[in-house]
Amino acid sequence: MRTRTWLAGLIMVLSPGLLFAEDVAQISQYGITWRFDKAYPAGKFVTGDWWVVGPVKVVGITTDRHAPGFVPAPGEDGSMVNPDTDEHQGYCPHIASSYQEKLNASLVGGKPVTADNPLALQPSSSLVSMVSWLYKSEQEAEPGMPKIQGYSKAPRSATRTGAVLTVLAATPPEGSFRPPYCGADKTVKFQFKQLDLAKLKNLAPVNATPDPAKLAEKMERPWIDHVNEWLGADIHPTENMPNYGREIAQTLSQVALLLHVDFAKLPGSPSKDKLLAEFIQFGIDSTGIADNGGGWPHNGGHELGRKWPILFAGVMLNDAHMKDVGHWKTRFQEDEQTFYVTQAEVDITHSPQWKPDPRGGAPEPYTKEDIGLPEWGIWHARVPAADNREWKAPYRGINTPIYPGFVLATRLMGQEEAWNHPALFAYTDRWMKMTGGTGVHAGSEATPPFVVNLWKAYGGKDGDKAP
Repeated sequence: MRTRTWLAGLIMVLSPGLLFAEDVAQISQYGITWRFDKAYPAGKFVTGDWWVVGPVKVVGITTDRHAPGFVPAPGEDGSMVNPDTDEHQGYCPHIASSYQEKLNASLVGGKPVTADNPLALQPSSSLVSMVSWLYKSEQEAEPGMPKIQGYSKAPRSATRTGAVLTVLAATPPEGSFRPPYCGADKTVKFQFKQLDLAKLKNLAPVNATPDPAKLAEKMERPWIDHVNEWLGADIHPTENMPNYGREIAQTLSQVALLLHVDFAKLPGSPSKDKLLAEFIQFGIDSTGIADNGGGWPHNGGHELGRKWPILFAGVMLNDAHMKDVGHWKTRFQEDEQTFYVTQAEVDITHSPQWKPDPRGGAPEPYTKEDIGLPEWGIWHARVPAADNREWKAPYRGINTPIYPGFVLATRLMGQEEAWNHPALFAYTDRWMKMTGGTGVHAGSEATPPFVVNLWKAYGGKDGDKAP
């Protein structure tokens, strides 16, 4: 009864008076409104995202987010249907290098969606709609717009908010998770009641434990993460999610650990359910990205943090596919950047092929004494000639402080073998032993105090022995 009571309460909070399913002629969420040619059965998934029984005709996609004096041009405030996982997008023409008008579902035949020019959506469709940041110059822009970047001549991110509408063939079971927005498979596979809550620990809170409500608010809206590589940061909607991989992963790693804290011992004794549902949904969405050819390859700090949410969702839902993520061919940044030093690394760093980045200080080659050392390299999996033993090598201080949260969460649930990349765990142990979590630099490049305190309390590599 507890789960059903929470589900009913969540639906009422999100939309007072809404039944699980009712006929509607329009749907509004996060400042975006989809209007239909008539009323269709519709309702909400467990995370609050909308579904509608189709096929449907969309006759308008509008927003109330724009500041006075700013009117979107055709192509701005774009949408995509079942978006792909390459570097292209149809959300915003400001990012000229990735925008393709043919992908913009808010334009049908090159013209905006209207009653006379509707967008027809069949079942098994996800309509992902965005609101663009509008500006005439950096000085004349909508309040709150991110800074315009030199490489793109556009803000990063160029999108402000986003929402997902899923078109299904039939009403899903109450309490269902939304299918991934990528790809054409919209089978509703999972419900909240399937979660094995016994898999979660109830650890005593530590100093600097974050507010669950604030983290839940950060993850409430869908995190649109399908555009490949660093170009994805250009369309991560500002009001939905962090922009850069470091901040994305910092949020995810703290949620990963917070879900193992005893909420009954936190102020107000909040429920874990909302935050748990949001984290599981991100794992499901990330699975959809991977299953449709996407991934998160090593590069700077952009692609951190996506593997554990997939594995966690698999464990909690007892889904064999997601639990096998450690054996997928999908690229994950944490794995591609961590390795054990071998004779090959010694040889290449003493050869003319060695091309390390000198910005962190004089590059340091590996020696035979380093063989077996768990180590980090910015592009190790594909460009080992960039490896550099120097402790302040560029981006080491951005990436490594993120690892402890995911490593400890994995160990708390006994999933280190399932992760299937021992070098990450050994290197993180080395990092924490040498730095205590403070990292190379202070501030944003340090491991969050909450993660450090839990690591100290529950033993790091012995975390699986926590009560």
